[in-house]
Amino acid sequence: VKRILPHLVDSQDFVRMFQDEARLAAQLTHPNVVHIYDFGKVDEHFFIAMEYVDGVHAGVLIKHAESERLPDVLVARIGADACAGLHYAHELREAEGRALHIVHRDVSPPNLLVSYDGSVKLVDFGIAKAVSSIEHTRPGVVKGKFAYMSPEQTIGQKLDGRSDVFSLAVLLWE
Repeated sequence: VKRILPHLVDSQDFVRMFQDEARLAAQLTHPNVVHIYDFGKVDEHFFIAMEYVDGVHAGVLIKHAESERLPDVLVARIGADACAGLHYAHELREAEGRALHIVHRDVSPPNLLVSYDGSVKLVDFGIAKAVSSIEHTRPGVVKGKFAYMSPEQTIGQKLDGRSDVFSLAVLLWE
């Protein structure tokens, strides 16, 4: 369950961004994207109920790789599965056939989960953009983790799915 922290509940911009994330993520149904079961509000508390992944995020694997190299085939499998989830999100269309042009914008170790049974799941489309979404980034404000951003993202240029692929490549290199 993902919730808005109590000190952010009064921020209408943050609440709107949280709701947009939930609406966008709820549209994503793919084996390599964490499933959203429900979202809403109980009393003053907004929530997103999502699939639980029993495993670790990629940062744990990166840390492990500092002392023991991960098998190339494992890194390749994680990369292929993450690419499948990203491709699905990048190519998703509305019911009418119009492309949503979703860009995750935060492909980074905490947002790539690997379950103990080998499933790979992308999570946290909180700053993702779709063509039909409301802009939440103020001019001059860049969201995401700089170490994984494409050059275009660091300077605030318009992004497409290639930016996510760049971020994933940096993560896999690590």
